[in-house]
Amino acid sequence: MPIMVKRKDGSCTGFHNAEFIPAFLMIPKELLRRCGKEMYGLPRTRAALLRDREVIQQIESDLFFQCIIDAYAYMAWPHMGLEGRMEDWSGFSPCWRVAHAASLWINELNDLGLLYTFSQWLDATEQHRTTPFGFVPYETVDHFLSIAVPNVMWRDGYAEWLTYTQKNPCFEDFDEWRYSWQKSDFLKRWYHTRTKHPITLSHEALRIYEIVDGVEDGLFRSNEHSEFENETAAKIDAERFLQTLPETDQKILALRLKGRTLEEIAKALGYRTHSAVLKRIRKVGKAYERFVGEDFGFSEAKII
Repeated sequence: MPIMVKRKDGSCTGFHNAEFIPAFLMIPKELLRRCGKEMYGLPRTRAALLRDREVIQQIESDLFFQCIIDAYAYMAWPHMGLEGRMEDWSGFSPCWRVAHAASLWINELNDLGLLYTFSQWLDATEQHRTTPFGFVPYETVDHFLSIAVPNVMWRDGYAEWLTYTQKNPCFEDFDEWRYSWQKSDFLKRWYHTRTKHPITLSHEALRIYEIVDGVEDGLFRSNEHSEFENETAAKIDAERFLQTLPETDQKILALRLKGRTLEEIAKALGYRTHSAVLKRIRKVGKAYERFVGEDFGFSEAKII
């Protein structure tokens, strides 16, 4: 039965996403904060959630729906029995897609009696319409999902299928030691479209900028950076440049793009000190200058 809401013009139409309200109220405080101030700031009383027109508009938004999907994917992944982090796989991977099928986990929580359905929630809150709902501790929600997620994985056959998928990745899916533009592009779209400050650089300019950004104080923080974005981005073939590099340098750049420190990269790749990693990154910068025929400040004297 569809959930109806009375609109400003007097008509009654379906209340989109209302069925996810109980699931939204179960998202732990620590995680909801990461979903943005709009979602974290939603009122937590039945009266406001069902009567306030501005709140209803937010609940019906794509942002609310995406908040549910992202939060439950993040909480479900550790219990799916898969290797590595979710971020090590592209959004084209079956592993990623199943993790983000929030209804799988929510429906199982409903069936186990660990989460109210919308109708059950209405009955339970009938006499407490203005009572605010507190936050469920993260440990409690994690425990619930540790029961629900394996149930779904094994009962519905996802466990065997996704384990096979991880061992036989498609072109777009790579482990954390390997890098692909497909995975990088997907993650940039996935994360940055959820902010109020989407990236405006072209993908090619962004790739090269991220590779060398933060290597050395002052680098790419002058007007040359703007010229680099505006005048040379269109002619940069970043993928071809990457393919010219040794495998070790490709691993270093892939880890650097993930935000790893020089010390962490050195430890992961077996270098005694981080200075060896820094040296290789600076040499990549010099090689990049030669590749595009531009001077971005990687002087020979800076290579140690």
